[in-house]
Amino acid sequence: METIDMLIGEIESEILKAKRATFSSTDIVINRQVMLDLVTRLRASYPIVLKEAEQIKKERDDILSKAEAYANKTMDAAEEQARAMMSDTEVLKKATEEADAMRAEAEENYRKTEYQARALAFNILDNAEKTMKEGLSTIADRKRKLIET
Repeated sequence: METIDMLIGEIESEILKAKRATFSSTDIVINRQVMLDLVTRLRASYPIVLKEAEQIKKERDDILSKAEAYANKTMDAAEEQARAMMSDTEVLKKATEEADAMRAEAEENYRKTEYQARALAFNILDNAEKTMKEGLSTIADRKRKLIET
């Protein structure tokens, strides 16, 4: 199979070995049939090259399309993962806020319960003290009465 480069090389070779035209420093004399044959072969080879170029372009487009699809798929997956992580962060934040609120409520309940327990103990001791004072007062009265009688 002839390539365009090979045919161009043959044309160049024909031009270089051609003789100069009489009375001219730039014109040459070439074999018309040889040159026409080379041009015909060049034309015959040209569509093959176009087909190869078209196939290469198609393959390139396919590769670019696959690469773009892969990039889109990767970006979609990354975005989904980011959304999931943000969602997890939101859940963690909400759980932390709820835990802090529960802790604060528990501490407040503890303070109230401790205050109520202290108040109850104080009242019990106060009542016991009053009862004991009354009892001691009664004992002292009875002792006094015993001494007086």
